[in-house]
Amino acid sequence: MAEENGFLQSVEEAVRSRPQAPAYRAADGTTMAYGELWKLSDAIAAELAARTDDREPVVVLGHKAPLMVAGFLGCLKSGHAFVPVDTEMPAARLMDIVSQLGAPLLAATVPLPEALRGRVPAGRIVDVRAIASAPGTMRAPERSRWVTGEETQYLIFTSGSTGRPKGIEVSARNVACFMAWVRTFPVIAEGGRVFLDQPPYSFDLSEYEVVGALSTGGCLHAVSREETEDLRALFADLRSSGVEVWTSTPSFADLCLADKSFSQEMLPDARLFLFCGEALRHSTAAALRERFPRARIVNTYGPTESTVAVTYVEIGAAQLADARPLPVGTARPGTELFIVDPETGAPCAVGQTGEIVIVGDTVAKGYFRNPEKTAAAFFETRLSDGTPTRGYRTGDAGHLDESGMLYCDGRFDSLVKVNGFRIELEDVEENLGALPLVKQAAVVPVRRKERIVYLKACVVLQERPAGTDFEIGRLIKARLAERVPGYMVPRAVSLVGELPLTCNGKVDRKALAEA
Repeated sequence: MAEENGFLQSVEEAVRSRPQAPAYRAADGTTMAYGELWKLSDAIAAELAARTDDREPVVVLGHKAPLMVAGFLGCLKSGHAFVPVDTEMPAARLMDIVSQLGAPLLAATVPLPEALRGRVPAGRIVDVRAIASAPGTMRAPERSRWVTGEETQYLIFTSGSTGRPKGIEVSARNVACFMAWVRTFPVIAEGGRVFLDQPPYSFDLSEYEVVGALSTGGCLHAVSREETEDLRALFADLRSSGVEVWTSTPSFADLCLADKSFSQEMLPDARLFLFCGEALRHSTAAALRERFPRARIVNTYGPTESTVAVTYVEIGAAQLADARPLPVGTARPGTELFIVDPETGAPCAVGQTGEIVIVGDTVAKGYFRNPEKTAAAFFETRLSDGTPTRGYRTGDAGHLDESGMLYCDGRFDSLVKVNGFRIELEDVEENLGALPLVKQAAVVPVRRKERIVYLKACVVLQERPAGTDFEIGRLIKARLAERVPGYMVPRAVSLVGELPLTCNGKVDRKALAEA
């Protein structure tokens, strides 16, 4: 079974077969070979085991660095789930996560942020930098202590409806099943490939490259937040990176595509673009196919609660010729998808939009220390062959076609009501993105005293036509009105140079709404 060959065992196999091969490298010249990574993770595991006998989650704090990856492995070897926390997080959110964990051990790969000084007892801080500079002679814990099976492998904290982040417990078995699937992907299946390592480790999209690379003897080519904010530095790095597998949100790809030099000439080895985390638009996929003719463009879907992603589809000419939003794929082995009425739970007919329900072996254990919220979204069930498993109610809207291909239709909580009309924001964005004038678009509700008074479209132009911003905005609205009912046309159009991104690489809708 997949869990018998878990993530740690697969990394160990890569270490044995390729100890001198690079496991990690960065633009600043930092590199770490598989043998070094394994030895450092042994030392971290020994220190963690010496500090505590419990198996509580350990926070691993830092940014893009091999010490972070070694920290994850060290946690798993010492029997602890890891909680990746990026230094890019706002201080209040960082503190909220630590407080929800109680008094966790904190493996620091960077100096402690000001917000945590004095808040985390010195005795609970493990200095990974000190371990790396002087690994010591303590023996790593026995293999019997490794995280396995239904034990939690990692905790990812995502946005919660209450304003507090919620922790999602993903088991070692979940990751093993996800890993077994990812290892079958084109290019990745060959082993030893170079992966772009751009999403922060606190965003579960990063598991695509961490699991995909390290379980197949590949190399993580890390890109820091500072690089993503300086395209000149980023592109200079990419030219010599040898990246073959690109994993990111579509928004980060759009940021790069805004520069004409982002092409196969810059990344001659790029052979697989792997997307998840938000909607992939026709314009993005079409631009990538044009500029990277030798690469596959793959769309996937899955919430954090189902271990990164559960569907796969390659986007080719046929999909791009279809005016409908791009499909997100068919279900991976071990997963079944259902569309149900969100109110009654009754099955929806083929082609009918309802709530996406995921059933399968990568559905997470639930929400950390929150049985009420877990019971509301997760449930025990069986696959069609009778295998016991878990299910998850996603809150995402979608439909299946006759072949089982999934199409996402937004989120039920992104349905807004304006002047009595129910409007799906992603529907408006998709139609805006289809206009020749428009490169990117995001639509946000404008509120007054908690009531939505109108919609605002934030638009990045392909090329600026003659006229004032007002005149161009009026033209965009007129063209959009040819595609959607008048009540769906945003009242305001704001022309922007680029759409701001969150640290996870998604469009920062909050910033757009407040601008």
